[in-house]
Amino acid sequence: MAEIIKAKIDDIADIMKLINDCVNNMRANNIFQWDENYPNEEVMLEDIEDGNLYIMKDENRYLGIITLNEEQDEEYKTVDWKSKSSDVLVVHRLAVSPLGQGKGIGKSFMSFAEDLVRQKNYNSIRLDTYSGNPIALSFYKRLGYEKVGEVYFPGRELSFYCYEKIFGSN
Repeated sequence: MAEIIKAKIDDIADIMKLINDCVNNMRANNIFQWDENYPNEEVMLEDIEDGNLYIMKDENRYLGIITLNEEQDEEYKTVDWKSKSSDVLVVHRLAVSPLGQGKGIGKSFMSFAEDLVRQKNYNSIRLDTYSGNPIALSFYKRLGYEKVGEVYFPGRELSFYCYEKIFGSN
């Protein structure tokens, strides 16, 4: 499996192509989680500049991306999280190239995130995923993430389920 490394500004064109491929693949499967407005290049460049965007590539092919940081959306304040600690890692924008799906790439990204949690002594990982994305919902359940709530984001018809996995003590 290719290694996971921090993205650089030079990667942006390939990252945006991967996102576009993922959006087209989701639409073909009637999943309307992302579109031409989100995630956009501005968001991805900010992730790169903040040092929070990680990529996996195999030679010249980009296999996937993930953003990891401590930033929680405003909507998260309405969720009754299991961990009451503020020491949490938040997963944003996990995407695997349609050509690489079903090959353990998403699981590798989540293992990477879980290793980071242990290294930095975070108490939990939090994330949200579109309720209309059955593949993602099943994926996080299989990895031991527990659904703890639900939020709505502007411009999205369906809700997003919030998941958490505890690693430390509260």
